Amino acid sequence: MKYSKLAAAIVAAMAFGCAQVFAAEVTSDQTSTQDTAKSSQDTPAGSSVDAPENNQKKQAKRLDTVIVSGSLINNAQIQTATPTFTITAKDIEARGFNSVAEVLQNSVFSTGTVPGSQTPGFNQGSQTFSFYGLNPEYTLTLLDGKPITQFGQLFGGVSDFTNIGNIPLSIIDHIDILPGGGSSIYGSQAISGVVNIVTKEHMDGAEVSVRTGNYSLGGGASQRLSMAFGHKFGDLDVLGTVEFDNQSPAWYYQRDLTSAAPRPIIVAAMWDYGVNYSSPTSFQAPPNGCGAISNLFGGTTALVNRSNGSFCGSPKTFSYGTFINKDRSYSGTLKLRYKLNDDVRLYADVLTSWQQQKFTAGIAYNWWGPKDLPGGVIEDANTLHVLSPERFFAPEEVGNNNGNGLVRQNDLMYQGDVGANGKFGESNWNWDAYYLRSGERTSDVSPLHPAAAIDGFFQNILGPVVGVDPNTGYNMYHPNYAAFYSPISTAQYKSFTTNINAKYNTWINNFRGTINNDSLFRLPGGDAGFAWLLEGGNQAWYAPVNPMVANGLIWGNTGVSGGGQRDHYASAFELNMPVLSSLTLDLSGRYDRYTISNGAPNNKFTYKVGLEYRPFSTLLLRGNYATGFIAPDMSSIFLGPSGQYNNVTDYYLCETQGGGQNCSSGYTEGVKINVLPNKKLQPTNSSSFTFGTVWSPIHNLSLSADYLHISINNEIQLQSSDLLMRQESQCRLGQLPSDSAICQSAYGQITRSPFTGQVTNLNLYYVNIANEVTDSVTAEAKYAFNPTPIGSFAVQLDYNGMLKHSYQQYPGTTPINQLTNPLWSTEFKNITTGSLSWSWHDTWRSTLYMHRYSPTPNYIAVTYGPGYPGAGSLPPWFLYNLSVGYSPTKDLDFSLMVNNLFNTMPPQDPGYRKSRTFPYFNNYNYNIYGRQIMLQATYRFGGSR
Repeated sequence: MKYSKLAAAIVAAMAFGCAQVFAAEVTSDQTSTQDTAKSSQDTPAGSSVDAPENNQKKQAKRLDTVIVSGSLINNAQIQTATPTFTITAKDIEARGFNSVAEVLQNSVFSTGTVPGSQTPGFNQGSQTFSFYGLNPEYTLTLLDGKPITQFGQLFGGVSDFTNIGNIPLSIIDHIDILPGGGSSIYGSQAISGVVNIVTKEHMDGAEVSVRTGNYSLGGGASQRLSMAFGHKFGDLDVLGTVEFDNQSPAWYYQRDLTSAAPRPIIVAAMWDYGVNYSSPTSFQAPPNGCGAISNLFGGTTALVNRSNGSFCGSPKTFSYGTFINKDRSYSGTLKLRYKLNDDVRLYADVLTSWQQQKFTAGIAYNWWGPKDLPGGVIEDANTLHVLSPERFFAPEEVGNNNGNGLVRQNDLMYQGDVGANGKFGESNWNWDAYYLRSGERTSDVSPLHPAAAIDGFFQNILGPVVGVDPNTGYNMYHPNYAAFYSPISTAQYKSFTTNINAKYNTWINNFRGTINNDSLFRLPGGDAGFAWLLEGGNQAWYAPVNPMVANGLIWGNTGVSGGGQRDHYASAFELNMPVLSSLTLDLSGRYDRYTISNGAPNNKFTYKVGLEYRPFSTLLLRGNYATGFIAPDMSSIFLGPSGQYNNVTDYYLCETQGGGQNCSSGYTEGVKINVLPNKKLQPTNSSSFTFGTVWSPIHNLSLSADYLHISINNEIQLQSSDLLMRQESQCRLGQLPSDSAICQSAYGQITRSPFTGQVTNLNLYYVNIANEVTDSVTAEAKYAFNPTPIGSFAVQLDYNGMLKHSYQQYPGTTPINQLTNPLWSTEFKNITTGSLSWSWHDTWRSTLYMHRYSPTPNYIAVTYGPGYPGAGSLPPWFLYNLSVGYSPTKDLDFSLMVNNLFNTMPPQDPGYRKSRTFPYFNNYNYNIYGRQIMLQATYRFGGSR
């Protein structure tokens, strides 16, 4: 974009005057943060109570901030038309959460499942969350009310998302969650909700905190050291924090559930397809048994006899992967506030975090087969049998007990802003203007195998090519089978292994100016407030693919690549009108425009209407209707040569060779998929409405319940490979006209082998095509018991239940009920959390926290469908965390935290073990961390007491 034009626009906005914060925008305004912090400090752990004067401030500063509080005194007077849920730093510590990711993944709104450190493949080195079972990118994540750049890697390899795994926990003051549409205030992504991570704003003195933790089942030991310091030097207010985190890895072999398979899994095998690739699959027996490699996998490798042949196998083949990453990070923040005069304050904020993680998907992803050789298999020149050798590399061969196979990911996240705010003299007009830069640089170093090197190594074992079979096109050999079933040294393994670097770079530049007036005009219910915003900037995503990957020189590996920038302009307003003393109307609207070179611009106007009705002071009836949108992913419009391997069902071969029977089981093969961009994409649109109530019938009790409906249309999705394969089959079978646009497109996007007719490549594009709907109910209850001689008690219960989640892949198809169709989703239907807190004379404190996950489908239901014999549900999963704190003095705190108090493992699901589907449980829904015990000490010194 032209920055001269943008600068002129911002200067003009500043000349007109700019508001400090938007009406529904949760900010880190110094006054409100101090008020909230003071409230938290004066209440028991797990609860917070606003002083009466805070209620008056809320009425006077409605457009400065939404004061979010878990108040038990007239909570109906503090909540607004948009439900807001808050967890404070004290709550986070009391409930034993170790990271921002754990906080949000434990929210009752997180009914969806997401990959993480224990899900091999994409996103093993990042953390995110899913509200209402929707794509993580549908929830906007903010840091102090400002946008965070998105992660360079893609969620599941196909969509953008925000990585929250590198935000230091020690800087958090509280986290606010606003469910439902928020695009009229915040713009793109605010469809399922907005999460605002609010950092500490002010302190006087210093604080040092040390934490150490261990898992009782082994692995994952962690240490944390954090320091914070702050002071006001005249008109200059300074706050700084530093944090160091260290975590050891945890391996699957350290847990009973995942340490070994119920039956041996292949270490070395020679698949035999018979003559001309025609007979059923069998194994060719190892010539001299498996004695030569019996020492591999800790001496568990042995000959495995099956009815269709024999191979060398071990029950521990897949157990040498990590489910907790090795992690080391350094982070720091600096906040400066300078009072220039009574009307102007200057400010600057900087946060940076450097993190290195090491992890491995395990031996399951470290093997060799002749897939890069012509035809993907070999042929024995003596027997004319088509063979497919398969060899997994043992931890003894990789070296360092598979430690040499760890991927190393370095990540640098930074965010900084500089700005000013103030007021115009004695008027009611306030202003704020800032420039923000948010960025993230990530690099992965993976030990991978150059195709030529690894194929060359095994071709030496197979022997030279002695010819090519004219009937199949396969290379013919006189294999040295004994050599194939022999161990290799670590040096030999290194000879066909090299470190491949992948780099990602994203950033956001944003200029924003706002103005607001808390008393624009008088209405019967009070003063009307108004706010207006103007912003502009650009964002970038760059993922240059490694040349060796791009040129297909790495065995069995594809990469995501691409890059580009787009400009963004927006303007928004909010009008808050207390029509009557009991009725408030809130209106907001926003216009966004995204532009890219050589592409269609994206323009979108969104709006929101909210109503608050208070028939009496202790009861609030509320509701709102909002529209929302997501601008097309940067990856979907700037993707370069990118690919992945996925399983697809070949319906054409199934019909012509298998009579159309058992297509999914008999004609499903791994195929290379090339993902292609689409610069003509339009935004994903949404509408949502919510209505509910907040009731505080007595001084100590607060009850709330809200219903939320979200409808998403024109959703951007990668083309369905299954639909494309069905269409291509219909075209080839004459069920669709071969010269139609559908058939011509299918023929052009699917590549088949001229020898076998099997699919070898698929080209898929991003398209606006899908629709999605969710309905949910959220309820919360808080009660603070009157103080007793044995201390103060407080209890809190939160619940979120999914009533509906339907997904329509493309127009004309029957919507899929994701809550009842386990073939599509295993998300949780409902989540309940509860906490019981106790404190005594500010000396002792304790919190028992419970998290209940609803039943989910079992393996048979997920694999074969809900009607298949044996399909059913797993029981609910309960986890309990306990914390106990002791403060011998007002400056010193000790804490003991025990997560997963009863060492609860995932519900038993025999289907995973019977099918040998590693890691033998649903690792998207559950974890095998086990009991974690942590000790923490915090000391405060200096400053005012």
